[in-house]
Order: sequence, then C-alpha cells, then structure tokens
Amino acid sequence: MQIDIRPSNLALQPEHAERIARRASFALSRLSSRIRRLEVRLADVNGPRGGIDKRCRVLLHLDRGDPMLVEEKGSDLLALIDRTMDRMGRALRKRVSLVTQPRRASRVERQFPAV
Repeated sequence: MQIDIRPSNLALQPEHAERIARRASFALSRLSSRIRRLEVRLADVNGPRGGIDKRCRVLLHLDRGDPMLVEEKGSDLLALIDRTMDRMGRALRKRVSLVTQPRRASRVERQFPAV
C-alpha cells in the first residue's frame, strides 16, 4: 500500500508522518491487498485565527471500484489522524462486506423452494 501525505499550510512533524503510517497499517492491514494508494491531506483551515481549524482528508484508491473519501475536522492533529483512519477502516470493511456478502433469498423463494 502506497501512502501519499500532503500537508497544506501546515507544518508536518516526523511524528505525524509516523502516526499516519502506523494508524493506516493498523486500520487497513486486513484488506491491504485491495488497496492501491492512500492519500492523506492535512490542512490548517483557519490559519492563525484559532478554533477548530485542522482538517484531515483521506482518499483511498482501491483496485476495483470507486475511491473512498473520509474527512474529519478537529483541533488536535494526532487525535484527528486517529479518528480519520478509524473511520476509513470501518468504511472499507463495510464496503467489502457488502460486496462479498451472499445474496439473500427472497420471501417468495423461501416459501416456495425450487424442487
């Protein structure tokens, strides 16, 4: 899995890049064979004005299907990275389970099974 980190008007510390790689591998490791690329975009939305001003946007490119996007906002960058990666892991597991789940028999098929 290729991880591409793009900070925008935000000073990225080495600990932030390590946290992103560690959380991505933890949250997405079970399904990493289906992942082509992971883009992480970090931005300081409000600049020096303060408030809830940091955004983490994760774009996941799969081998098949449309890309997945998860975005979170918050004030603490490390907690924001953790929350975003957790949400992406849950969303990916949900998408894969929907795709691989067997089709349920309809009510008519259950009442009148084929002989």
